[in-house]
Amino acid sequence: MKKILFIIFLSASLGVDAQVTSSPKIKKKSTKDVFINKVEITEDRTVFSMQFVAKTAKEILEDYLKDNPKEKEQLQNMNPMMRNMILQQFMQQENASTISFQPTSYLKTSDGKKYRFIKATDIPTAPNRKDVEPGKKYFFRVYFEKIPKGFENIDLIEHDSDRADNFTYWNFFGISINNPDVNAKPKALAVTPKEEEENEETEDFKLFGKVIDAVSNKPISAKILCYDAKTQQIIDSVQTSKSGSYEFMITAKEVLYKISSAGYDGIEESFDVGAFLKKGSFQKDLFLEPVSPPKPQPEVQPKAEVKEEIKENIGVPVNPEKSAFKLDKVYFQIGESNVLPESFEQLDNLATYLKENSSLRIQIEGHTDNQGDSKANKKLSLERAYNVREYLVSKGILGNRIKFVGLGDTQPVSANDTEENRKLNRRVEYKIID
Repeated sequence: MKKILFIIFLSASLGVDAQVTSSPKIKKKSTKDVFINKVEITEDRTVFSMQFVAKTAKEILEDYLKDNPKEKEQLQNMNPMMRNMILQQFMQQENASTISFQPTSYLKTSDGKKYRFIKATDIPTAPNRKDVEPGKKYFFRVYFEKIPKGFENIDLIEHDSDRADNFTYWNFFGISINNPDVNAKPKALAVTPKEEEENEETEDFKLFGKVIDAVSNKPISAKILCYDAKTQQIIDSVQTSKSGSYEFMITAKEVLYKISSAGYDGIEESFDVGAFLKKGSFQKDLFLEPVSPPKPQPEVQPKAEVKEEIKENIGVPVNPEKSAFKLDKVYFQIGESNVLPESFEQLDNLATYLKENSSLRIQIEGHTDNQGDSKANKKLSLERAYNVREYLVSKGILGNRIKFVGLGDTQPVSANDTEENRKLNRRVEYKIID
């Protein structure tokens, strides 16, 4: 397959010398749920416009069973009731996904040099994380030091391993970008006399596709102007219908076209026809990003008042900034997951609070100390969180308002060196997620 090169000329705010590659070709990446939409090289930075698509619980489960055939076989041999309970627990736990970007990330060029991370927008940097909803798309930008001209194949490395410490890292290898060194004589310029003669006569070439909303993936109406890149003369123009479809018949070897639509960031792209003359046509869908609307101010009870009420009746704040609370009066027998009756008063208070605030959603999190097998600890913490959730459901709270996860011994709040400290790590917490 021949290489396709697109150059997007950015607005004045990014500088006229910016080089842009839309949907760059990538040899290998660590996960299928994150994408690079654009790579922009400005006067002082290399900017990645990226997209994360959160998998649904069903998709996560399918991937997991595909990678773990032995566990899939064990599930198939279980009785249906037990199998359904385990699958439900897995899907509930995996729904609690978060994303962030590593500030230790870097770009690497073919000569082995590394270019450091500068900042990220619309996504937190680790250790902070952002909750994501299954099936939803999240757009963000990541900024690195500028890659020197002449490097047109780079790597983006978030971590030395694709997976570590229960995290999946976003590593991309062999990213093809538009970043030529104009002072170097490209080998492609050395053509034979026969090729030169063939290139003198350019037949009509059809350039077609659709203009698409980058967030919803739905076609949109847009205005497109098509220019001869050398003469800057307008070849054709079109105002697409709601189908977003466009088509140009062109004779120029390189064209430049502008795309604009109300409520979207406009772009300009160029297309080198020469490499596709024998094919006779090329389809290119154009993605426009919506202009972000101002965020409405929520009409809810001030957080300070909410937190004070929670502090007095239904939990001790452990991270007020993230609305996280410890259920300090919820008890279990050692090694058991059943909620003891002494816990009912605090859980009843929590259920009442959730009924009075019907828009809130929470996540129950089970934790253990580090004694015993780590897998067993995680299973126990998951069962405890699930039983807390089931108690709240029995009190009239809808199950889709309560997620639950088992974190085992992975997030201690104290050293596990004494029984008193281990007791602090054996806990159930919840956080308000919406």
